[in-house]
Amino acid sequence: MLRRRTFIGLDEEKANIPDRGDVFLSHVYHICQSEKIQDLLTLFRTRTAYYDMDKDWRFYRVLSHWDSKGLIECERESMDGWRKFNLVEALWVSVIQKLRHLNTSLENIGHLKEDFFEIIDWECPISLAEYYALCAVFLEKPTFLVVAPPWWSDFFSYEELLIALAKTRFESCIIVHLNPLLNKLLPKEGVKSRFPFPTGITYEQQEILEILAKEDFDRITFRKEKGKIYRCDIEKGFAPDVSEHVLKQGHKNLTITTNIVEGRTASRTRTIKKHLKGSTQ
Repeated sequence: MLRRRTFIGLDEEKANIPDRGDVFLSHVYHICQSEKIQDLLTLFRTRTAYYDMDKDWRFYRVLSHWDSKGLIECERESMDGWRKFNLVEALWVSVIQKLRHLNTSLENIGHLKEDFFEIIDWECPISLAEYYALCAVFLEKPTFLVVAPPWWSDFFSYEELLIALAKTRFESCIIVHLNPLLNKLLPKEGVKSRFPFPTGITYEQQEILEILAKEDFDRITFRKEKGKIYRCDIEKGFAPDVSEHVLKQGHKNLTITTNIVEGRTASRTRTIKKHLKGSTQ
């Protein structure tokens, strides 16, 4: 059931999944080296009575039918005993319930099972479901399972989902929000979804960000008048062998301060006085 997924050089079949290259794999390897994460994964993978989902007699026959179709993963001590699930297996059962409520056939759900339990990389044996469950439970990151024809599925964070939708990576899909399902399975932990709030950046703020990103400086001083930033002084120190002529090239409205020590030039400081475009100064 489990297989290695190759994220680098995505083929056409996997063109809709989130971009997962070296950076993603490096992050996965890093967290898997944590003893705390390994302890959490052990808890995730432990089949306990807490997830004995067929204790509800009304659900017992449904689970038996799905089990006969090979749709679920569980542990059972006997043919008449309760089925025991770990966290990810119980989450998969909850996903099946959601998809059935949306009239998804059991045959099509069967095509999704392999993707759900797929291992990211055999060198770091953690599944995508486990990775995204960790993000949802302990970082409160909104996570989703996206199902689209011809019946493939993959996990998305909120940010990944927004990018995929913006790029129209799928014409139609079913989106299952996993955090509420995990919250029902872990009521004591209280799994939440911390959605990032959209923020607007003004033209002036964008200009300041561009200055910080592009200018070479030791210090920047912003000048403010009547509640509005109108100018910034960009200071940069230079070695004594850099002449004033060179420092002035390509710049206007600047001052150069020469630091003299024992009669010799020790350093020079150039201060460029840059007025913001929106300023009336």
